[in-house]
Amino acid sequence: ALVVTIVVKSLPTGSYVSPWVYPVISSTNRLFLRRFFFSSIRVQGLDHYPLKGPAVLAIKHYSRWDPLIIASLKPKAVRFMTNANQFEGFQGWLLNRLGAFAIDLARPQKSSIKHMIDLLHQGEIVGIFPEGGIGIGIARDQLLRSLKPGVARLILQAEASAKAPLSIPIIPIAIHYAPEAQFGATVWVDIAPPFDSRLFQGDSDKERAAQMTQHLEGVLRDRLQALKNQFPKEIAS
Repeated sequence: ALVVTIVVKSLPTGSYVSPWVYPVISSTNRLFLRRFFFSSIRVQGLDHYPLKGPAVLAIKHYSRWDPLIIASLKPKAVRFMTNANQFEGFQGWLLNRLGAFAIDLARPQKSSIKHMIDLLHQGEIVGIFPEGGIGIGIARDQLLRSLKPGVARLILQAEASAKAPLSIPIIPIAIHYAPEAQFGATVWVDIAPPFDSRLFQGDSDKERAAQMTQHLEGVLRDRLQALKNQFPKEIAS
C-alpha cells in the first residue's frame, strides 16, 4: 500500500525586538526610503499616530513597501502581523528580530492569535493589513478590498481577556503612491483619528466586530479616495 506522509511546517512562535538588530535596521530603513528610494514621503495626521500602546494600526496594503514606510514614521517598533510565507531563510530570521510575527492567513493558528493578544496586553503597537494581503492583478487596482472581520474580533477578545479594563484604539492609515510604488515615487500617508470598540453596540461580539470592520472600511475608503482625488497617480511631485 502507498503511504503518503504530509509534513506540516510549524510557524515561528513568538517574536521580539532585538536591541541591536532593530536600531540598526530602523535607521538604515529610514535613511534609504527618504533619501534614496522615494522622491518624498508626505505624512498628514501624524499627531494621530500613537506614541505608545496598546494600539492597532489598520493599514491599507498596496505594496511590500507599506510596512517599511510605516515603521519609519516613529522610533518605537511596530509589531507587524505578517504572512507566514514571508518567514523563510534570512528574511524570516530578520523579521522575527524586528518584532514581526507570523500568521497563516488561510488558517490562522491559535498560537498566532494568542501572541497578538499578548502583545496588546503588553502595551505594544500592532500593525495589521485588514485586507488580508496585497492584491494581485485587477484586485490590486481596487481602491480598497473588503476587509476581514477577524482583526476586530481579536481586538474585542484582547479587551475582554485583559486583567484590567482596556480600550484599544484603532488607527486607520491610508497610503497612496504616485505614480506607482516604485523608485522615485512620491508617497502620501494619511493617518486618521483613532476609534475604539466603545463606539459600537451589539448583542454579540460578532455583531460589534462587523460594525467595527464596516466603520474601518468606510474611513479607509474615504481617506484613500481623497488622496486619489488630490494626488492623481499621473502626478509624481
